[in-house]
Amino acid sequence: MLINTVLLFLSNSLVIFMVLALLLSIKNKFQLCGLTLISGALLGILFMLLLWIYIDVISQMFDDTGLEWFYASIHILVYILILHFIHRSHISVSTANNSQLSWYAGVILAFVIMLQGTNFLIYFIGYWSQTDMVNSLFIGVVLGTGICISISILLYFFCLFLNERLYGRSTEVIFILFACGLFNKTSDLLLQIDFLPSSRMIFDVNFIVREKSELGHFLKALFGYDASPTLLQIGLYFGALFIALYWCQFPHKPWRIPLFKQVVS
Repeated sequence: MLINTVLLFLSNSLVIFMVLALLLSIKNKFQLCGLTLISGALLGILFMLLLWIYIDVISQMFDDTGLEWFYASIHILVYILILHFIHRSHISVSTANNSQLSWYAGVILAFVIMLQGTNFLIYFIGYWSQTDMVNSLFIGVVLGTGICISISILLYFFCLFLNERLYGRSTEVIFILFACGLFNKTSDLLLQIDFLPSSRMIFDVNFIVREKSELGHFLKALFGYDASPTLLQIGLYFGALFIALYWCQFPHKPWRIPLFKQVVS
């Protein structure tokens, strides 16, 4: 029970902490308002509770495929919001633009919390009524929270290092890869309801990084890592990546490879 709680917390909540680390890195770069992130977090909790209340109603829509369509739609919406956020962050450096960027960041965080937190909320409330499970559940949540906070702090400082020493828009690149990774989750959902045609996987790299390992959970949360993707999933991912790089006008600055080599040497 304890291990299951930790693993479920990591698989559902690690994404939230990573997105928060990326947004905080961008916040410091563009001097965004931190209050909007707090507002976005509170709004995300409200959305999460509303989704938990109406999840049965949503799941029964569209011939019992409503929940899959809902999650797939929100994934695509978050992808568009992230691209628009990054695109606008380099159009202007005015105070008004920074205010708009702050609200975009808050809305992105709200949707991510809603998407990732609902599954764990269902699990948490389901087991909370069992008195013999309360201690394991509580300890699992504490351990999972500690692991997520540690990973997010490391990601935050890693992004700062890359921005300063390698490439000024490294955080934005990582954020775009995260957004493109949402298409892997979307394709999985649409495959489950037979909307997309199923196809054979083209390779399996579980022998390099197992999808269920600690590193696999990290890569899946950050980039949507799939150890055995199909041709359709790869096509969707690189199609989304091409659109993102074109829309956000990369590259913006030259890579700072010489400086990076001086640092690591």
